[in-house]
Amino acid sequence: MFRSFIPLLLASLGFILFGLVIEMPLLEWQISEIATDSSHDDRFNLSSWTTKLGDSLVDVLCCGKSSNPEGLNPVVRRSWSEETVERVARNINRSVFPWLWLLLFLSGIYVWWSAIHHKRPITEALISTVVAMIFLCVLLDVTRSFYAYVVTSECLEDAVTFNAKLSKVHYETLLVLFVAILAEVGAVSIMLRQIRWAIIENKESAKLAVG
Repeated sequence: MFRSFIPLLLASLGFILFGLVIEMPLLEWQISEIATDSSHDDRFNLSSWTTKLGDSLVDVLCCGKSSNPEGLNPVVRRSWSEETVERVARNINRSVFPWLWLLLFLSGIYVWWSAIHHKRPITEALISTVVAMIFLCVLLDVTRSFYAYVVTSECLEDAVTFNAKLSKVHYETLLVLFVAILAEVGAVSIMLRQIRWAIIENKESAKLAVG
């Protein structure tokens, strides 16, 4: 029975690690050569700015009240490669998030399927299903604060243009993300392998019955 929970545990581990990743710093940017079209004084902090997985530097600057008290509309000038890196990092959150929940759901179904396939008592199958559902509900409640979609705020018409250069990549964040992906891949691999073996066993049983 415990083996049937391994994919659910791995999928949950990947889910939690992904929630940790989006709270960790990912990219650091150095700002320089600011020019503004506004009559307001330039109050942007020229120190490095940090974005997380799913963040946009423009959104961070636009929503940062302490560094952008006048609500100016920032315009970022960067190289194509740096824009691509940020775009990929920003889209990972929105692209991966639905699949994580789907995999958790499938892992819960797998627990029930495994109990039925191995001809466990019906009570054990029901217990497995209830335990899996409780586990998923607890996981949802614990990780609810991890996930927040990026909302672009409305800024004033006055614009401020600056150059931004990628100065640092936090590889520890990428390492945690890699471990999260490995956990999810491991969950999928175990489920597919067990289902494949079940199909092979059924075919062999059918051949023996016919023969």
